[in-house]
Amino acid sequence: MRLALLFPLALLAACSSEKPADDTLVTLDGADGASPVPAPVVTGPAGPQSGLQAVDAEGSKLEPLLSSAISAAGMDSGACKFSPAKGALPVLVASKTGGKGIISVAGRQIDVAPSGAVAATGGSFAAQGVTLMVSASGQESSGSAASLQVIDADGPAFVYRDGFWACN
Repeated sequence: MRLALLFPLALLAACSSEKPADDTLVTLDGADGASPVPAPVVTGPAGPQSGLQAVDAEGSKLEPLLSSAISAAGMDSGACKFSPAKGALPVLVASKTGGKGIISVAGRQIDVAPSGAVAATGGSFAAQGVTLMVSASGQESSGSAASLQVIDADGPAFVYRDGFWACN
């Protein structure tokens, strides 16, 4: 009887002596609460690998870009931003003069290259098997209603119809 009581107590003591693993806070922009480490940037296709999956059967996989990611990319000003709705965080930010843009998919910041001019009326961009096309009226200096078509090289496409495109 005495042994039956000691055995469970010994197991309980052994289990409680393990140290818990350290928890790490991870934010949407890839930083870990402890240090401002920028999210990795993937540039261009890396050989014969398949393209980035920015669209699937459920829709677009573009994620909001936080102001810290936009600042780290140097696009606080002189850039155009597409948001799924007026006042929402942007899912695409592109420099009007620097020939670069950024999106976020699956927690990774991805560089996109414009295929022409980036203007108040929109622009076209490409990266790793994905094409993005913004179409906006461009008639208001504060921004205008716009659509963003996201097309994967594998075929799926998604359109943000009631978005907002603003350039500063």
